[in-house]
Amino acid sequence: MARSALIVLLTVLAFGILVPWYKGVSLLDARMIAAYGLLALLFAAPAGAETSAGLRSPREVLGRLAAIVGLGWGVTVVTLVSAMLTLSIVYGRGTLVTPPYQLCAAVLACSLAGSAAIASMSAVLARRLSASSVKAILRAMFLLALLAFAFDSRLPDSWQIFLAEHATRRAITKLAWEGAVVFGVAAIGLVILLLRMPTPQQPFANIPMAENPTEEEDEQRR
Repeated sequence: MARSALIVLLTVLAFGILVPWYKGVSLLDARMIAAYGLLALLFAAPAGAETSAGLRSPREVLGRLAAIVGLGWGVTVVTLVSAMLTLSIVYGRGTLVTPPYQLCAAVLACSLAGSAAIASMSAVLARRLSASSVKAILRAMFLLALLAFAFDSRLPDSWQIFLAEHATRRAITKLAWEGAVVFGVAAIGLVILLLRMPTPQQPFANIPMAENPTEEEDEQRR
């Protein structure tokens, strides 16, 4: 619990204060807002891998998934609001800096649905693989996505033109709404699959074996 609270605090401090302080108003770029929306997935992915551990009933599984998604999405919202407040204090000159509302609504909706889908997928994989294996797979996926984002300038010109055309505010807003629908449908399907999968078998309890009476005890009883 203390470790999770520390991670949340560091995330809010880093992305809610330090990053907007350094980036300035460029943080209002559509790609940066979309990147903030992905923070929820980073919390939901590893936590979802441990959802099946010790949970037997569907109510327990759904409750744990809801708590994981709520925490990750809540941290995203708090971080984004903190970033806007930091921009207003440092660069606002007495005015409140606000991001594009339509873009934020689309990104937050996609973030909520995406975190639900990734948490459910992690829980489904954890029924077949170990939690550590699922976390390793998810880390590899996020690392590949990060490398692709960092080295996008080395992509072929045709790819860069395609990405530039789909990185505008209008394009990202449309893509985020579409992603929210796709992730929402995927989350529902994965939850249904998770509830229909057999729960992990618990080891048999150690039941003490009854001791056989000795011959002396038999004689005493007779």
